[in-house]
Amino acid sequence: MKILPHHQENLRRSGLSDATIRASGIYSETDHQKLASLLNRKRYSRKNGPGLVFPYFDQAGAIVLCRIKPDRPPQNANGKAAKYLAPSGSPVRVYIPQSVNGDLAKVERPLLLTEGEKKSLCATQNGFLCVALSGVDCWHARKSSALLPDLEQMRWKGREVYLAFDSDAVENENVRDNERLLAATLGNYGATVKIVRLPAGPGGAKVGLDDYVVAEGADSLRKLIDQAEEPEPPDPDSLKQPAAEMLPEEEAKHLLDATKKDGHPRLRCWRETWWKWTKGRYVELRESDVRAHLVDFLNRRYFKVGRSALSNTLMQLESQALLPSTIEAPSWLATTPGSDWRPAELLICRNLIVHLPSLFGGDKYSVPPTPALFATAALDCDFIGTGTPKPERWLRFLSELWPDDPEAIQSLQLWAGYLLTPDTSQDKLLALIGPKRGGKTTIAKVLAALVGQDNVASPTLGTFASQFGLWGLIGKTLAVIGDARLSGRVDAHTIVERLLSITGRDAIDLDRKFLRPVTTTLPTRIMLVSNELPRLPDASGTIVSRMIVLRLTQSWYGCEDKLLLPALMNELPGVLWWAIDGWRKLQERGGLLQPESGAESIQQLDELASPVGTFVRDCCRVGPEYSETRRDLFDAYVEWCKAGGRTHVLDSAQFGRDLRAILPALRDSQPRVDGERARTYNGVGLKPSWE
Repeated sequence: MKILPHHQENLRRSGLSDATIRASGIYSETDHQKLASLLNRKRYSRKNGPGLVFPYFDQAGAIVLCRIKPDRPPQNANGKAAKYLAPSGSPVRVYIPQSVNGDLAKVERPLLLTEGEKKSLCATQNGFLCVALSGVDCWHARKSSALLPDLEQMRWKGREVYLAFDSDAVENENVRDNERLLAATLGNYGATVKIVRLPAGPGGAKVGLDDYVVAEGADSLRKLIDQAEEPEPPDPDSLKQPAAEMLPEEEAKHLLDATKKDGHPRLRCWRETWWKWTKGRYVELRESDVRAHLVDFLNRRYFKVGRSALSNTLMQLESQALLPSTIEAPSWLATTPGSDWRPAELLICRNLIVHLPSLFGGDKYSVPPTPALFATAALDCDFIGTGTPKPERWLRFLSELWPDDPEAIQSLQLWAGYLLTPDTSQDKLLALIGPKRGGKTTIAKVLAALVGQDNVASPTLGTFASQFGLWGLIGKTLAVIGDARLSGRVDAHTIVERLLSITGRDAIDLDRKFLRPVTTTLPTRIMLVSNELPRLPDASGTIVSRMIVLRLTQSWYGCEDKLLLPALMNELPGVLWWAIDGWRKLQERGGLLQPESGAESIQQLDELASPVGTFVRDCCRVGPEYSETRRDLFDAYVEWCKAGGRTHVLDSAQFGRDLRAILPALRDSQPRVDGERARTYNGVGLKPSWE
């Protein structure tokens, strides 16, 4: 961009080098139509002459507006010369030199806050971290004491901040008032604020930051910073304005802007509930928590914040933070590094988002966590990378549980790998069955710690039959059902139906207290932990086909190792890599593994779930060439139940229903037998030993 000689000379008088001028994008504009366009105006008076253009950049380096310094400034409404012109209708922004963008997040670096673009550039050129206001009162939003969004997004807690306004700040009451208010406001955000007093020039002439650095040098400015004074406390009432003057839509926007990371708000409203992004995932909040945060936010700026102001702002906040209910977690909300990766293949940790296929065969396999990924679950541990020590105690613990059964250990490793990502395509649940103090609960606790306790639900089987029983599974990676038993007072068939829906990735209508029902697919993997096999009635036997059973046979009752669990928890990074290797093996194998040691338990579960199915396997032949009268087949079933000591015997109608669930190809006929019609099943017949 071209710079007119007198403009370049003006910038050089402020101590700016030609390199700084070029890097900042400053240029001269002589086209009056272009100047009008930059100012969002219909015209730009030729009387103003050419203009020196100062582009404003956001923290991502994009130009958001331009301020113009006309050669012949027009008069403003107060009759004073308007030395700088800002675009009409544009919000006030903070001037951030491009060279400081990367350092603004470094809270350990002191920050200089001054007034004017040239002063900021001069300080930055001399090694200071400095941003500028476009005016001493341009640090807050209109009709509000809230910080401008550009300022609110900066990290203030624990940061040293130095206000360095012009030397007339001591005499200029407007400057001092804003100095006090800004210092107090930044102090409320956790900053340590001090005032740099610039000495006046000869004859009391006003001196700006750039004037001082040019005349005295950067080292002299550093000495002034070392001598900076404490700010004067403001009048407490001056920090606030009446809530009646508040603009709810603006306050909601300010709050959301203050939560942004990577340009994305960390607060979202999804399916009528609030979610806040933290540690790599979105965590559900109570509405009371959001209200309390909003009240605190508004109380910093206004007095007499009543129900009406709060409700209106909350309504605006909900609207501006809304995510469509059709979005399922996890989903990418925007195009960002990593957004081309399938969410089902992501390992979401507190410190990184890892694309597992790339981890085992790609160059770039991770990106930093970002609220652009709407995920309700993340591992509660850091991804450390290769070189993590093997989890020796964990591996020894597993070999103690299954000393002669490596297949069972492999099955558990595949399951652990299955828990790492949002992928639920295996359509399986895991059952750990064994004696008390046999290691079941320890395994469950380690896996729960691996995926994160906040991502784990702990329902009972009975709660699956209640109206709101599935509500607690929303957003949960894992549900551990301890002591998986059923009493006679619950609807076991409803429980089985819901287990099948969850493992089968079916959409479920979930009832929620005081909220509208939501239709969703739950991301939850289920682990049953029990001393005995649960009876899950399912005539078709589908529920058993969805189960992986790991059988434990040893017990450490009375000789438990109290230090075992803490030792295993210390190995979580290593356990994570063991589970990642399980994920890799799962992809290579294509499915989970049912070890041979659990085959007998699978058969017993099948018998408990579907006695009629077991009767068909034990006593019947199946095929289109076989037939049997309904009476004879049912009588044989009753005899089979008595012979096996079964006290619960189905009636003929229930028997027929379960039989059709097992043999969907079954047909009916009514042939004549001894001259009478006999209702007959076609497709099944009794074995000779039961005829």
